[in-house]
Amino acid sequence: MADESRLDESRLEELRRLCAAPLPHPDVAEMRRAGESVLRFAIKDYTDLPDRPIGAYATPRHEMEAIFRQEPPEHGQPFESVMAEFERFVSPNSLRVSHPRFMAFIPGAPSFPSILGDWLASTVNFFAGVWKEAPSATLVELVVLDWFKEFLGYPAEAQGILTSGGSEANLTALVVARERLVFADRSRALIYVSEHRHWSVDRAARVMGLGQDQIVVLPAAADGRFSIPDLEKAVQSDTREGLLPWVVVANAGATNTGVVDPLDALADLCGRRKLWLHVDAAYGWPAVLCAGEMLRGIDRADSITFDPHKWFGQTFEAGGLLIRDGKELTRSFAMLPEYMQDVAADEGEVNFADRGIALTRRFRALKIWFSMKILGVGWFRRLVEHCCWLAEMAQLLIEESGRFEILSPHQLSVVCFRYLPETRGKTTDEELNRLNLAICEDIRRQGRFFLSTTRLRDQVALRLCFVNWRTRSEDVAECIEALVNVGERLSAGNV
Repeated sequence: MADESRLDESRLEELRRLCAAPLPHPDVAEMRRAGESVLRFAIKDYTDLPDRPIGAYATPRHEMEAIFRQEPPEHGQPFESVMAEFERFVSPNSLRVSHPRFMAFIPGAPSFPSILGDWLASTVNFFAGVWKEAPSATLVELVVLDWFKEFLGYPAEAQGILTSGGSEANLTALVVARERLVFADRSRALIYVSEHRHWSVDRAARVMGLGQDQIVVLPAAADGRFSIPDLEKAVQSDTREGLLPWVVVANAGATNTGVVDPLDALADLCGRRKLWLHVDAAYGWPAVLCAGEMLRGIDRADSITFDPHKWFGQTFEAGGLLIRDGKELTRSFAMLPEYMQDVAADEGEVNFADRGIALTRRFRALKIWFSMKILGVGWFRRLVEHCCWLAEMAQLLIEESGRFEILSPHQLSVVCFRYLPETRGKTTDEELNRLNLAICEDIRRQGRFFLSTTRLRDQVALRLCFVNWRTRSEDVAECIEALVNVGERLSAGNV
């Protein structure tokens, strides 16, 4: 026993020696030099971005592999060499969605205060999942959510959570809605969606274990909005068949066209039929700041998805969800394993880990709070107006050129159209589709603009979406001119 005791004491002394100091790390002077270098890059990148190409498009995988495929270094390298590698290889070899001439999909275009807020959030690295570890972070998130509730006309008792994005928010909303169903009914429960829904709804249903036959996809009306008569008929028919109508997912700014579904009428129908109304407003929700009439009825939804990283000047990732009956959010997710007993929420405290999927959560609310405090709500209201005016201007220029057909008039800040060659009378729809795909690809490869396409009624549409506060009228005019020139060149070559 004495020998064992001596061995234990010897090992204890060895461990004390081995762990007497923290691991080597850059000192204050090195940290300052590195931080100043990153800040210089950030400011230069931010200010110079409009004057640079949008970035590398569709770089072949083998070229990227040749640059990046390296063994992890056993020993650290100087900051300067790693930063130089970042500037030479990483930064230029992806598309910059915050570029003012990136008009595809629904890009993100953060304000600089949001970037700074994100930097601060990474610096303090708060664990924003439970109150006892980060009460200030929790309260900032609660305040931000209350601001959004006020914007959207939601009641004070509603609850919410910031998420990674709209996909997580839609999944979270459907899980909360499912908790109203007894287990035996879940296999016959139906979700009703428009053909223009975001496909994260389908992915959420798959994650939840629902069958594809439990998603009822209804064709949109001629204006692209949810057809109330078709929905009413489907609900009646499915009920007669012994199925269980359960959730309606509406758009408040569809990704395809920017369309806003008739939310008031949908709320009336859902109220009569006792259906859960979820509004996917990931893109369009900021319109309540200056075009609230377009979103009339959103305050009657049972749940709302919103994404500040789309049209609200925030860095990725920043999504969110509001639930009208706030207690249902906590009832759906709250758990208290033994290893969390020390951070159980007391009266008046909020654990955001009890409101969603993730336990570990970063301090997402700080960048939103930071930028709103610095810029003011008026700046964000002006952002929405600016982008809607750009979409209106784009449509006027498109029509004025006489070379395009509007397939979906500008709604919010999206407009969809297609190029028509002078030989339109001799050109099939399939040939037009190929031509418009080729026009978009040609424009993208030039690197000056980045656009995307979609399909509306089997017709390929060129699509412009404006959410960037730095996009200017001259950018829009130049883009339309470039589309005309490319269209003429390619149609002359009989693409």
